[in-house]
Amino acid sequence: MKYQQSSQSGFSLVETLVAITILLIVIVGPMSISTSTARSTSFASEQVVAFFLAQEGAEIAQKARDDILLQNFSTPVTRQSAWEDEFYDDSGTYDDCFENINNDGCALELSNNNVGSVLNIGDCGTAGRCDLFFNSGGDRKRYTHTSTGGNTPTPYTRVIKFTKEGSDAVKVESRVTWRSGNQRKAQEVVVDTYLYNVYGN
Repeated sequence: MKYQQSSQSGFSLVETLVAITILLIVIVGPMSISTSTARSTSFASEQVVAFFLAQEGAEIAQKARDDILLQNFSTPVTRQSAWEDEFYDDSGTYDDCFENINNDGCALELSNNNVGSVLNIGDCGTAGRCDLFFNSGGDRKRYTHTSTGGNTPTPYTRVIKFTKEGSDAVKVESRVTWRSGNQRKAQEVVVDTYLYNVYGN
């Protein structure tokens, strides 16, 4: 009996494994890079939004001070009284915001009316009170602390705290926190500013 040797040759097991490994490296490498890039881009955009929300909180506090003092602008006596009794006082309009009264901070936002008056939502001690929601209805698309009316939940929480600095100054801390993707630690952005009794005597 004669044996014929086949002229056909196949891949050995080692060659097949090497080919599969190279193929996986070629496919998985770019995929992991693109996933990492997408995560970084998402975090960067969340960080920008958080910074602007923190800045907005400081500006809302400044508007609260300005509104109270400008409403009582007729004489230096009423201006000083407005600063002391309505803005700076622990039992005034924004008492929830003062750290010596309420360590949890407060939630401030602009009203959706034409004037844009400041609303004091209250202290942040109640769970979820300082969470921010996105309101896409109406002419003004904005972030709000109000969960009703079809507002969309966001990952952001904004807490505003006032600290007295002498008799004519208040330090404002606007802190925005959020969780990004699957990160365990909450991210945060803090904006500090100082408000003075500029319209006083």
